[in-house]
Amino acid sequence: MTARFKRRFRTVAIYTHSKPQKVKEETIFLKKLLIFLREKGVKVIHGDLNTQSLLGEGFPLMKDTDAYDLKIGIGGDGILLKMIRTLQKEDGLLLGINFGTLGFLSELTPETAFEGLEKIFRGKYEVDVRMLLKAFVWRKKDKTKSSVKVHRGYALNEVAFGHGGVSRLTNYKVTSDRRKLSTYRSDGLIFATPTGSTAYSLSAGGPIIAPMIDSILLTPVAPHRLSHRPILLRPDKPLHVKFDTRFDSISMTLDGQIHFSVLPTDKVSIHQATRRAKFIRLKENHFFRTLRNKMSWGEN
Repeated sequence: MTARFKRRFRTVAIYTHSKPQKVKEETIFLKKLLIFLREKGVKVIHGDLNTQSLLGEGFPLMKDTDAYDLKIGIGGDGILLKMIRTLQKEDGLLLGINFGTLGFLSELTPETAFEGLEKIFRGKYEVDVRMLLKAFVWRKKDKTKSSVKVHRGYALNEVAFGHGGVSRLTNYKVTSDRRKLSTYRSDGLIFATPTGSTAYSLSAGGPIIAPMIDSILLTPVAPHRLSHRPILLRPDKPLHVKFDTRFDSISMTLDGQIHFSVLPTDKVSIHQATRRAKFIRLKENHFFRTLRNKMSWGEN
């Protein structure tokens, strides 16, 4: 989903990844970025711990619960996924500047950053709105039938289940809108957004979904049955997962960054989140062009 509107950026938060080989380059870039933002009249500029460590202890530290007009991620896709973990309902727009390798979600590079920022501060951009997933883990309280929520998390790419580095078959019982979907006997199970269809799910044999199509992609990892193929589901119906396994726990991972140990007796519910990620895109960029340029999609 793409929207067009102009926004004045009064508050900015900066996230930076931590790669020792990039410290000098990123520090120089950050200092130039601060000068640019102040010249543009930004009143509040805060940073995460990595940004503060590069700029010195005197640089203001951001609060995860605060909302900002603009959040800038300096790094690869991982730093943008980190930004999703602290996304607030009142947050404005997200912008990625790629200092990493692939940078599939990033819009700018160090070489194009300030030219692009000039356009952005003049309002010459589009907003790429991406859906998120919200996952809840429910656990039975004592020996009663009632359950309590023990974990909640958001994902831009996917919610994945497995056993870490160990390949173990597990029965994943999936229901949709209280109706049985299937029982997947597999090494793992991936619930992906359209954004996440080009990530882990793609490696497991899932299709690419255009980001403007709200949906939930269910992709089994190494399924034991040939009939268990990826399936695209409507996003407005909650999905529920139960487990049948001989092992003590199952690993639930959100965007490859947040890990939570799910007990075999737990129940996990996965929903389309009400909040969304709003990425800045320059008007000349396009999703399919990004696929071709960064993933060699459709090339001979």
